[in-house]
Amino acid sequence: MPVSELFARARAERPGHLALVDATGPLTYAELGAETDRAVGWLRGQGVEAGERVVYAGGGDRTFLALLWATFRIGAVFVPVHPDLTDHQIDHIVRDCAAALAVCPPTAGGAARRTVEVERAAREIGATAADHFAAEAADDAVALLIYTSGTTGRPKGVVCPHRQILAAVRAVNAELGYRADDVVLCRLPLSFDYGLYQALLCTLTGSTLVLTSRGGDVGLIRAIERHGVTVIPLVPSLAQILVLLQRKLRRETRVRLFTNTGARPSFAMMRELLDIFPGSAFASMYGMTECKRISVLDPALYERHPDSVGRPIPGLRVRIAGPDGRTLPTGETGEIVVWGETVMAGYWGVPLERQSRYVRRADGSLELRTGDQGRLDADGLLYFVGRDDDMVKRRGLRMALSEIELAAERVPGVYAAVVPRPADEDAPLLLAVQTELAPHEVRAALVGLLDPARRPDGIVPLDSMPLTANGKPDRAAVALLLQAGADAAPTTSAPAALTRSSHGPVAV
Repeated sequence: MPVSELFARARAERPGHLALVDATGPLTYAELGAETDRAVGWLRGQGVEAGERVVYAGGGDRTFLALLWATFRIGAVFVPVHPDLTDHQIDHIVRDCAAALAVCPPTAGGAARRTVEVERAAREIGATAADHFAAEAADDAVALLIYTSGTTGRPKGVVCPHRQILAAVRAVNAELGYRADDVVLCRLPLSFDYGLYQALLCTLTGSTLVLTSRGGDVGLIRAIERHGVTVIPLVPSLAQILVLLQRKLRRETRVRLFTNTGARPSFAMMRELLDIFPGSAFASMYGMTECKRISVLDPALYERHPDSVGRPIPGLRVRIAGPDGRTLPTGETGEIVVWGETVMAGYWGVPLERQSRYVRRADGSLELRTGDQGRLDADGLLYFVGRDDDMVKRRGLRMALSEIELAAERVPGVYAAVVPRPADEDAPLLLAVQTELAPHEVRAALVGLLDPARRPDGIVPLDSMPLTANGKPDRAAVALLLQAGADAAPTTSAPAALTRSSHGPVAV
């Protein structure tokens, strides 16, 4: 079954139900279907055929979704790109996937067979006659290429076939339980797979997707109230915004579920968020583009196991591997390795034998070596410890920087914490925090949470935490901020008061 069938079913079964609300206004499934029909005609008019790649570097709106579903329907491959990428970055993706069509700035998409600017594409689609063509697509045909930088190097395209996408959507929904009457607020970029799958989950269940952008943050609570939002996918920055706004406004809402994957909001922040949105629950998740989702924590377990990322989703299996690749016993920390129905088909254009992440199993299926460190407990709950490139050696011990960040975020009053990677084993370990507390108060709280080797040499308060384009804390940007402050000490206090120790700059 092709992914396009998800939308075909929702369109047929719920034509009058609200499918989408974007900056332009609302669209029912029937109306979004009509937009998709015009997008099909437009794509075919551009000469796009089955199997060819369509790069789209526009924002998250009705044009994005119409082109997504239209690309699936003609059997082509949709390649979403964040609109904030530079021309050079977009050009790399266009060249790497040999795009037939690039909807992006001409200076970025010149290598494609045809390039159309985003605004022009939207206008032309609106003026194109409906085309009801639908190609037949094999289950193992490629539907999406999602580019990810992974741990190092240039972005690589993760090959996402129809079969694995559908398996991921169904498995995730089996755990989260999106419903037909849900209204999902998505402030995430649709080019980010966490955002993109919100559209797929809503279509699977026939629910409503409300798209907002960072520019509308001041009115978020009113938008939640006005649209009757019931589900909100989070990143840490959005969790903090919602806490600040709702703490002041205290509006009654229908929010029943918050979700999160990747960098997690602090435990203190989530407790406050759940308190000021009565009746809501939190599902902490773990995954990566290479297999979409790996685990989901049952909201009922969050209070007792706040550091866990839950159990594997249906159809996926997890083991913890040691340096030699062998499976480690319960409780031991090693690399998280997964296999099953949602593991994608490798990286675009890279022979399998050169892919260190994807390894062929004896039965012919692929195993994904995530590069993440974690452990499983006796109850089958998974704990994410850190990435391979997140691991450092300090005082003779190997540890994950994320362990320190998570501990700091468990301190009440700490809203975000980032530990930049030290230059070497003897360099000072600095902790940047966004907090209401003084550094000595954070340090005192960490004494009960971290052993001496993991306690930071310095704690630097920041007024706001730098974020990536996807709303996650930006460790590299934090490192630059701290370095700038160290270079300026002792004549300036930015970003915090710094002194010199025998190891270099340390916050006081």
